[in-house]
Amino acid sequence: MNPFEIDVLGRVTDDVEAVHTIRDDLERDLDRPVSDREVGAALVRLAAAGYLATLAYDETQQHLRPVDPGHFASEDLWFEITPEGRIEYARCVP
Repeated sequence: MNPFEIDVLGRVTDDVEAVHTIRDDLERDLDRPVSDREVGAALVRLAAAGYLATLAYDETQQHLRPVDPGHFASEDLWFEITPEGRIEYARCVP
């Protein structure tokens, strides 16, 4: 993982997050412009590595449900850390 991905993963350790819920915080904390595309790409890479589960809001049942990220734009997905993601994050952050 690169430093940006580690920072993104850290944002998902306490709650389910989406691109729009963490982008502004990343931009502020990194003191540089951060695009939705950059955050979305990092979240999708972390999910592909098994560190995040991908979820989408099911309007009929009014809750988040697990989905295959290939069928959604990253901006429409929510992400939840997996047990593997917690282990990896703890390994990367002293």
